[in-house]
Amino acid sequence: MKQFFFLGLFLSAAFACAQQIRIPNSPWNIKELYQTPPVHETDCCAVAGMRSFFYEGIIFKAKPTKVFAYYKAPEGTPPEGGWPAVVCVHGGGGTAFPQWIQAWVNRGYAAIAMDLDGHLPIGDFPNREWHEQAGPPRITTFGDIEIADREQWFYHAVADVIRANSLLRSFPEVNPRKIGVHGISWGGVITAAVMGLDNRFAFAVPVYGCGFLYESTVSNFERYFKVMTPGQLSAYKTKWDPSLYIPYSTVPSLWYTGSNDGSFPLNIWQRSVSLAKTAPLLSIPVTSEHGHIWNQPEIFAFADMVVRDGKKLIQIHNAVVQKNTAMVKIASETPLSKAVLCYTTNSGAWQNRNWAQLPATLNKDRALAVLPADAKAFYFNITDVDTLCFSSAVTVVEK
Repeated sequence: MKQFFFLGLFLSAAFACAQQIRIPNSPWNIKELYQTPPVHETDCCAVAGMRSFFYEGIIFKAKPTKVFAYYKAPEGTPPEGGWPAVVCVHGGGGTAFPQWIQAWVNRGYAAIAMDLDGHLPIGDFPNREWHEQAGPPRITTFGDIEIADREQWFYHAVADVIRANSLLRSFPEVNPRKIGVHGISWGGVITAAVMGLDNRFAFAVPVYGCGFLYESTVSNFERYFKVMTPGQLSAYKTKWDPSLYIPYSTVPSLWYTGSNDGSFPLNIWQRSVSLAKTAPLLSIPVTSEHGHIWNQPEIFAFADMVVRDGKKLIQIHNAVVQKNTAMVKIASETPLSKAVLCYTTNSGAWQNRNWAQLPATLNKDRALAVLPADAKAFYFNITDVDTLCFSSAVTVVEK
């Protein structure tokens, strides 16, 4: 039996310190990005009840850049120390989504969402309007690998997210020790890198996106990495892949993906999670659903646990197999309602595997299920009485 990664008890949440992380060969000037960026208010793309503005990014082709963003804080008097807050990082084809901000505001958080592709949130992808002083566009999957680091899209996207954190920390109504980052798809890739580069964040939630993209069996990534020259691939592996930065993270994290995500296969996703030093929480529903979906209740409960003294969430040990029975130990302050064994009898590309589900038995502090003889891999999904569902590590069964 071999496990992709070992998931220990989720450690009690700790606030990230503001000390600058020193990472060998990192192309970013973190000291520069920790400075508060100037803001330029605008009535462009106005949304009722929200601020719309441009904040200054970094230099592109010897000229300054600006990043369009929305921001909103909850109404009323902030709590002592200020509101907790979130940086919302969109994925491919996305933009600054005011609805995403509102979802966090409704739960008592301030939030900022920016457009990392140099667009205004007008119209639909791919026909959104460019604005003056935009940074570089995203060209396929690291299709700009040959040009200077500071002119590549990923360099700017990561920098712009860190600068958004620096900006939020300057707002008097925001608690600078309680700012998290929530990224989806390509935004999850950025978040996976940022959580290791900027340890001022209090928590991180990468959704779908991960590292080890050059090992993906999904055509959206595989075909672009296959045509890279050895030098280009080396440049990617030594500068841009999030796997370089995740090990430096001190940030409590929740990693969310579907079992059959069609962009980020489960194997590279889990290999990325295994690098996190602070034991993460996992949530892996059996689904192929993928998109700008930000309403998963597990995400808000996780943020509340870390920065608002919310309830402690389910802690799950590594699964083990004894004879033909799979078992996982669980700790939860909230009563549990259901345990399910998710397993696959398929081999090959992970995004194409079929996952079956069997009821598991909850017995005090553990869940047990008979493992089908032909199972190739399995994990447990554990649900509490508040319908929050978290997952164990996926275990690969060697026959």
